[in-house]
Amino acid sequence: MDRRDDVIKCIFLSEFHATVGTKIIDQSPKNYITKEIFDKVSNYVIPKVQLAYCFISISLNNLKILGFPIKIDNKTYIRNAFYFNLCFVFENFTRTFCFESIIKKFTEYLLSLELSTKFLSKLDTEKSKRLELMLNCIRSEINEYGSCMLLDEQNVLPLCVVPYYNDKLNEIDDMGEFSHKAPVLLDCFFENYSLESWDLTTKKIVPYINGFRHINRIAYLADVSITIVLQCVKHLVLLDVCVLVPAFQYSNIYRPTPKLKQLAKSTDVQKRAIEKCSKSELKKAKIRDILLLFASMTHGATLGELCVRFNPAKHNIDERKTVLFGLVEQLIRPIFKYPVAVNKNLFVGYDDYKKQNSFNNTLGIPISYKRQSLDNVKVTRNSFTGLKTLDEICMKTSSSTRQLEEQLACDKHVIVLLK
Repeated sequence: MDRRDDVIKCIFLSEFHATVGTKIIDQSPKNYITKEIFDKVSNYVIPKVQLAYCFISISLNNLKILGFPIKIDNKTYIRNAFYFNLCFVFENFTRTFCFESIIKKFTEYLLSLELSTKFLSKLDTEKSKRLELMLNCIRSEINEYGSCMLLDEQNVLPLCVVPYYNDKLNEIDDMGEFSHKAPVLLDCFFENYSLESWDLTTKKIVPYINGFRHINRIAYLADVSITIVLQCVKHLVLLDVCVLVPAFQYSNIYRPTPKLKQLAKSTDVQKRAIEKCSKSELKKAKIRDILLLFASMTHGATLGELCVRFNPAKHNIDERKTVLFGLVEQLIRPIFKYPVAVNKNLFVGYDDYKKQNSFNNTLGIPISYKRQSLDNVKVTRNSFTGLKTLDEICMKTSSSTRQLEEQLACDKHVIVLLK
């Protein structure tokens, strides 16, 4: 975080009082927002009902105020509703996007306190001191460290400044649904962070992340909602401590990238390759054999076919770890399969198609080409739009790769594009 720009000048909490109108309950530091300044912005601090639960940014007198107004409908209140807004104050040139998650999270915490104990609407001396301590703690620790572990009685609330990740967010959004992918924790996750500093969900799923289990499987093993796991993995990717790779299968196809030359030239990359790719610590793999395996990955050859031809175990190479290392270091890239349903197979005749694939499919396993009944067809052609990969379709339909490839091989109206 840039200490010169992204600094919290003040935090204040305001409410709409039934008799005096909008007022400040508390602020840190005291008297930073004067009555004159607040009177000018009070109509925007507690805005119209339509703007509740939305971020509001106000610029005034070289200051920028960011808030998240809340409205609670309840007949127990004097006007059948209670309004409050937690606001952060910055210098007017500060990029405030990275503080939105802190404001929203702490506001939701105050909302839960209000709903359970009337913490804000019935503020007494003890509650005022408690609120003051929380505001002071957040402002000082966020300004100093960029994060805050707020301790409030029996509650722990982790808050962290989220850097501007627009490019990375766009990259993740372009991937679409990624529950079929396998997350890989990078070395910096263990070097730069302590496991105790992470939230409870991260602590729960980290033991199951090994680069080979896909996110759906991790969610099942950790007994955590898939939605929460997806958000957690997305957070790890944004922090550059995790990358997503395709789930390992011997039917996968890979291609070397221009970065493969680093393996031949860089001694550091070679040392990491030997350490990560060797099958045994007692007898290390040779860099020549590792490089040869990567270079042998061509557009049409599956990993299973390469293993039959190359026999990695004979050269003390663990093919699973080798593929994972190549993907993380970007020495290789995956080739994805996109099934597309067409009215007529324009490439080959159906009889020729059956013959050429009878004993030469991507799994290297003979396929039975008996006409399948509609009851046996697990995936309909509506899924084959050309926009989803084979892995993603398998995950969505709970089918194995072999089952789906058998179905595709029997269907003359579906072609598979490699990209």
